[in-house]
Amino acid sequence: MPAAPARSVREANHHSRSGADPFREPEPAPGRASREENVHLRSGTDLFTETRSREAEAQDSPFRAAREALRLQGPVVTFPDGARVVLGNDGGRPIHRGTVAVRGPCAPSREELMGPGLTEPQARALDFVLAWFGHPFDSVTSEPQSGAEPRWGAWPLSGTTLIAALAHWKQHEPEAFDARLGRLGFDATALTLFAEDPRMIAALARAGRERGAQRAQLETLVTHVLRPMLDSCAQAETAVDAPGGLFASARALALLFHAELRFGRRGVTRLVTLARERPEPPVAGEHAGERLAEDLRATGRSRDAFEVWRILTTPELADPS
Repeated sequence: MPAAPARSVREANHHSRSGADPFREPEPAPGRASREENVHLRSGTDLFTETRSREAEAQDSPFRAAREALRLQGPVVTFPDGARVVLGNDGGRPIHRGTVAVRGPCAPSREELMGPGLTEPQARALDFVLAWFGHPFDSVTSEPQSGAEPRWGAWPLSGTTLIAALAHWKQHEPEAFDARLGRLGFDATALTLFAEDPRMIAALARAGRERGAQRAQLETLVTHVLRPMLDSCAQAETAVDAPGGLFASARALALLFHAELRFGRRGVTRLVTLARERPEPPVAGEHAGERLAEDLRATGRSRDAFEVWRILTTPELADPS
């Protein structure tokens, strides 16, 4: 994912310092031609970029009228059909914390959760981690350290995984994608630039309420994050979550998924290393989790340590009797 142009970052910081309304549409600086990098979503993840001026897009874009039909009043974005999305404010950036939980009547079923080919222990582990430590499906936040790069959905997804999820949804449900995002120009808008427009943030949030978009999030998470992580942990071509393996139980898998979510690959590597030091089946992964929690507590990361202990002690992840 290309970094946001330096000008955009400087302007965002300026608006935040000056106390300007973060929901007001950003105005280009006079006398300067602003440029954006456009990301084209195609079937699968065959992505191409090109550069063009905003002024040129404003003249010939077929999406301008559709965007202008989204009314912005304070933190509320109202869609032409009357639907509304209420945005929040995080350091001067518009965000949507989400309203569609991973568990609930608007979320995918357990059968849909297992759709990407998850085993029962994997599905139970992922369901728990997303419910307690993830985000709602329709959340849209941003990461200041990466140029206000948008983060979408339950994990949340960002960068190439966000693009892959949108491309997956478009490929499988093109009409639904177009109705929610395509008609607004998401096929020709850099993610780091639409993050500056509250209307586009609201549109992406509303898209996360669509069941197809939720399935796309899950499919992308499993395909691009969790399976590569599990493959990297294999030893002698033996999966770590194979029957009798170090992380065969739902509880042990939840520890692995949580380590990937919170700490990235370094956290996963540390957890697997601890498990291999005491490889007693079937609780090696859980013993490793206890040691990881102690490491986190000893280094002052008490909140992370308590999250690990929640996984270790919850009855939700107990083996079926």
